[in-house]
Amino acid sequence: MKIIGLNKRFNDNLLFDNFSCEIADSKINYLLGASGSGKTTLLRIISGLDRDFSGSIEPTQNKISYVFQEPRLLPSLSALENVKIVRENSEKLSIELLSLLELKDALNKKPDELSGGMKMRVNLARALNYDADLYLMDEPFSALDEETKDRIIPKVFEILKDKTIVIVSHNIEEANKYAENIINISSPLTN
Repeated sequence: MKIIGLNKRFNDNLLFDNFSCEIADSKINYLLGASGSGKTTLLRIISGLDRDFSGSIEPTQNKISYVFQEPRLLPSLSALENVKIVRENSEKLSIELLSLLELKDALNKKPDELSGGMKMRVNLARALNYDADLYLMDEPFSALDEETKDRIIPKVFEILKDKTIVIVSHNIEEANKYAENIINISSPLTN
């Protein structure tokens, strides 16, 4: 996927000025950059949530799974129900995903009974349950401690093997360890 000549403004501030990059298909791509450099905005543009820009994305993807920076779980549903809501007849797969993400004991818990890291893993399991072509993830592992990250990240990437993944992160060590393609974003707002 290529992003070509992207221009994006927030009010009078120029966030992207003729920005271009290539996202490697079927690879783990990490977007790195300082806070405010436009990493989350770039995910929103790629996903189609933000259409207020000029430039082009070629080719565009039809089936996108998005892990937002904050878990967007439905409070009245259990962890299991939150995961299986994105795919019909997926209870078995949803249980497997939650178990893989070390949440087997939390299947029937509601979001308000879960820690921040647990909510993020339910959010991640839901995204993994959706059969997409492109997985956009905004700081998906930031709420996890280092030991949990070391156990979970390889499992996630194994599930998504041969899929196109774009991860926003501030963690350079994580990117250096797992990325197959690193895109550094700098913006006039950060200079």
